[in-house]
Amino acid sequence: MKTKFLLVLLTLISAGLVAQKKVERVAPGVISTGRDYCTTMTPDGTKMYFARTSSNGVDAIMESSLVNGKWSEPKAVSFTGTFDDTDPLISPDGKSMYFMTNRTADQKGWKEDFDLWVVDLVDGEWGDPYRLPDFINTSFTEGFPNITSEGNLYFFRANKPGHSEQDIWYAKKVGGGFDMPRKLGDGINTEKWDGHPFVSADEEFMIFYSNRDGGHGRCDLYISFQKNGEWSDPKNLGPSVNSEHCDMVPFVTRNNETLYFTRIEDGKRNIYQVSFEKIFNQFLSSK
Repeated sequence: MKTKFLLVLLTLISAGLVAQKKVERVAPGVISTGRDYCTTMTPDGTKMYFARTSSNGVDAIMESSLVNGKWSEPKAVSFTGTFDDTDPLISPDGKSMYFMTNRTADQKGWKEDFDLWVVDLVDGEWGDPYRLPDFINTSFTEGFPNITSEGNLYFFRANKPGHSEQDIWYAKKVGGGFDMPRKLGDGINTEKWDGHPFVSADEEFMIFYSNRDGGHGRCDLYISFQKNGEWSDPKNLGPSVNSEHCDMVPFVTRNNETLYFTRIEDGKRNIYQVSFEKIFNQFLSSK
């Protein structure tokens, strides 16, 4: 009887572990409503920010809090709702949010392209957003800004007007600002779309999306590791993450515990999550 009980218990535990490894939608009907994408979180994991397209077609940055293990009903942050604001990224120290927007520099109108902006926490509240310099923001779209612990900036830039043909760029922190951005090498960027670079705070690895040949779906997530200032050849994260649909916009929590990403399926955008530590270690050991 004792042996049978242990076998049943081990089976249940094993089934639970398998279930945890599966990709699943985040808080269906609350966070994932078919019009939500691009996730970031505070360092302590208690607040999530993401973009949601409203009924009138405007993209706004939303905030949800983790309360008793469940995500609260999202609300728009204080500085959003008038312009298209998206691609939020909380800085590693939790004190700033980088995002992309089509607001003009004076915040009185809309631009045809998108620029990179920042907003800082002031006494626990978001302050007034401000635009990154002109040598970062061009007449083409810049998006998905990602800041590291050293203050280095990664982002994508469109190669043509609008959102077409993206490449991944990098700007090193210099003093209180940034050096002139440079495009990452051919191993990362291809003739296809390569964008939405999530870079770990220590710049050990990068996850980005691409529609390059050989993927599982319309666009897939890839991982690359940095060593001696060079990025390794990207590897597809595989079918445990990627699907036949478009999987994009990655974010990884501290200690590489969970990977969040957006999946576009049948015209709907939802936020997904998957246990990531084991997947990460497998790629780390084979890099």
